[in-house]
Amino acid sequence: MIVLTSFVSCKNSDYFVIKGKVRCLPMPRAYLTCISPLTGVKDTLAQSEIYGGEFIFRGRVENPSMCQIEIGNREIDIMVENTDIEVTGTLMIPDQIQITGSASNDDWTRILRFERRYEAQRRKSWLKIVNTDVYDEIEKLESDYYQAFDSLYLMLKTEVANNPTSFGCTYYVYYAYVNQLFGLNKIVQCLNMLDEGSVGESEYYKYLKDEMALYSGLEINKAAPQFTIVSTDGDTLTLDHYYNKNLFLFFTASWCDSCESYARELDDVHRRFKSPGFEVLAISLDKTQEELDDLVEKSCGWQIACDFQYWESQITKRYGVQMIPYGVLIDSKQRICAVNPSIQALSYKLRILQNE
Repeated sequence: MIVLTSFVSCKNSDYFVIKGKVRCLPMPRAYLTCISPLTGVKDTLAQSEIYGGEFIFRGRVENPSMCQIEIGNREIDIMVENTDIEVTGTLMIPDQIQITGSASNDDWTRILRFERRYEAQRRKSWLKIVNTDVYDEIEKLESDYYQAFDSLYLMLKTEVANNPTSFGCTYYVYYAYVNQLFGLNKIVQCLNMLDEGSVGESEYYKYLKDEMALYSGLEINKAAPQFTIVSTDGDTLTLDHYYNKNLFLFFTASWCDSCESYARELDDVHRRFKSPGFEVLAISLDKTQEELDDLVEKSCGWQIACDFQYWESQITKRYGVQMIPYGVLIDSKQRICAVNPSIQALSYKLRILQNE
């Protein structure tokens, strides 16, 4: 068992002090690390030898930041700010670790507890969905499944509205974006509610502002940019080709490992909604015919188009693509419906569109 206990106060609010005591695990050193969302670089903020089970971190952060206490192969997530922070509990049971003294951490973990509760509800509904073949029951269970997402979003929105200067809330909005918990429009709403004068220097806020700027040309419910591109079948495809159909533009490439797993999930959505009028058009960012052939070989049954222009492709620029996998849902009236939605959010949007 590993037990962490912090004590002693830090009198200077410009610095943080974290002390701990480790029992029953003879590790030589403990580390406090942080990964920058802007650069992806992992830095070691502090380290300490462990004497008789005790260690101490001292240091300074420019703004409250998500860090990890690393002991061996175990980690504790902690929002560190320049104040006295106490950590108690055991690394063997992470959910029972208690962190006090960091207001930012309090805000972050409060929302996280709600997320875990809603996640449990979603899992319960999902298990029921896959174990029943009664259509009316599936429809009700799906409604419950997506209701959990809506409830979590409303809770987050309330937290941000009540705590617009909170770095913990800012971090959770960032966390929700990178984990695709909500559609882009919901992330933008939460971001706009934060007080830029208070949290604007946070790397998480800056990251979100930079990301949202990439999509500024794509406005929900506004006309989708026109495009012309040739498919691997030799067809010249334009946006008008999909009029009266809901279209998902899926930006991918043969060299993108995460695109392959995303495509498998997207294939399930495509199969389910295809017959009522839903199409997927995969836009390949591959640079050679050999790469494109590899992607076609793994195709899930939708059309693939490529102009071998990589990130300089006209359609890639028009749709603000800066990362893959990436997708844009366009409704039957050629309006932007969702930008880079999660698979769950995509299914939810399509169900609404097809019931209109």
